[in-house]
Amino acid sequence: MKLYPAYTIDGHPILGTYAASSLEDLQLAKKVGMNVVLGAHEMLDPKTSVGGFLQENGMKVLYHLTHHIYGMPTLGDALDVGQTSIPLSNRPARPLPERGVVQIDEELIDYDRYTPTALVGCQRGMDGTEAAEHREGTFLFMPDVCRKELEAIIDSPNLGGYYVLDDSPGDALSALKAMYATIWKADGGPSHRVVCAGYGSHGSLCNFAPGVCDLMMIYWYPVTREYDRHMTSDNVQWMLTAARDRVPGMPFLGVYQAFWGDGAGQPKPQQVREQMEDFVREGASGLIAFACRLGSPYSGWAAAEGMQKAIQQAHREIIDTDELTVPRQPEKMAKDRIQEVGYWERPRAIPGLVPAWQVIGPFEDPKHGGLLAVHPPEKEIDLKAGYPGKPGMVHWVKRESCAGFVGLGEIYGDQAYTSYAVAYATCEVASPKRQKVRGLIGSDDDILVWLNGEEVWRHEGVRGVKRDDDSVSMVLPAGTNRVLVKVCNRHGMWGFFMRFADSKGRPLQGLTFFPTA
Repeated sequence: MKLYPAYTIDGHPILGTYAASSLEDLQLAKKVGMNVVLGAHEMLDPKTSVGGFLQENGMKVLYHLTHHIYGMPTLGDALDVGQTSIPLSNRPARPLPERGVVQIDEELIDYDRYTPTALVGCQRGMDGTEAAEHREGTFLFMPDVCRKELEAIIDSPNLGGYYVLDDSPGDALSALKAMYATIWKADGGPSHRVVCAGYGSHGSLCNFAPGVCDLMMIYWYPVTREYDRHMTSDNVQWMLTAARDRVPGMPFLGVYQAFWGDGAGQPKPQQVREQMEDFVREGASGLIAFACRLGSPYSGWAAAEGMQKAIQQAHREIIDTDELTVPRQPEKMAKDRIQEVGYWERPRAIPGLVPAWQVIGPFEDPKHGGLLAVHPPEKEIDLKAGYPGKPGMVHWVKRESCAGFVGLGEIYGDQAYTSYAVAYATCEVASPKRQKVRGLIGSDDDILVWLNGEEVWRHEGVRGVKRDDDSVSMVLPAGTNRVLVKVCNRHGMWGFFMRFADSKGRPLQGLTFFPTA
């Protein structure tokens, strides 16, 4: 099956790896047929041993720009158009320059003084931009700092593109759009080198939109002692359903050879081959290995000759033919398929998915009471109200779902905010008639659902969010109905899923939702 030729290196699909840093790593990467590595300054300089090797062998670097997102300060409260002192969140963050320019959404703001709690003496709407309102939790971006870094590397013969996101730091969409625009201006406009962003879950797509990247890198951690082939296919289809609804035709690289963090150790060579095949079946444009070398117990593909051989054989086939032999999909994979095999531009619609919610949080759960922790949104729904939350004042914010998933952990990012925390989400569902329906729900961890003020479902206990984990029978009256969801997290990942089906569990036609996507 052919790989979709979105971006190529010397006419071949992108084949590469994370975590290759030494000359020995790069020699192994070349040996197994890789043409791309993710790296930093040293690899761009042909005068270094690693940079010289890359140039000599025509290998390219996806240059890490993630440091312009991770560790940056975020807004500590919602910002109105007239404020000249900008509150910063109490989350740990590296300090900004004493004075400078930050970008929030499309607005440029000149600040006169930085303190750990605020930017002081701000001039709003600089350089032709307009002062605007901004939501709390938004990452700040420094365009001048990023531009100077780009100017220092732009002429490297080893530069193949940029890597701007590695999963979910929090509410980084504004900063990612600003970084993409900065790259666009610095690196040749429409002909700029490829911008890649990594997404490790459905919820991480809260940071995906037009103007973020040219190429997605899709990954998660499905390899334990046995590889579940259905998981790769299913997750890619649902993630691309959300992504290509926003950006039709968005291509992706499949990131294989990943792990659960349970001490399962190195996957088998056959498992790696199977995962590569499963990404190609879903229309991948290339393949990236999770890691060349890592510390114990995850030593990477370089540590096992069998792993190297399996990768080399697959790469040789792709380089020679632009194809990879892909077996017929298993019966369960075919039965559960929601999108066609291979590359496609626009997703098939999935009726009944809740497209967007008004979301507020995170709130404290100081006594670790889960659903027992009660906060103001449970007593009244005032979408204009703000309340004290974990990071400061929190407000209702519209959040699009990602094919029905809302990743609260991905939105709020910092574990200090997401451990033992509570959030609420609400939407309106309009039904053309009174009808019996099923609410198909998943959550991580506890969840409580109200329909028109009446409790219709609760789950208490630790679990990971899975689509359609719970099936709840309810009657949906004709007209507009209010749904309120409360989701509590103990630790780790956090989020929920919801869609409506008919009484037999089939996708439900004819519903309309507010807010819209």
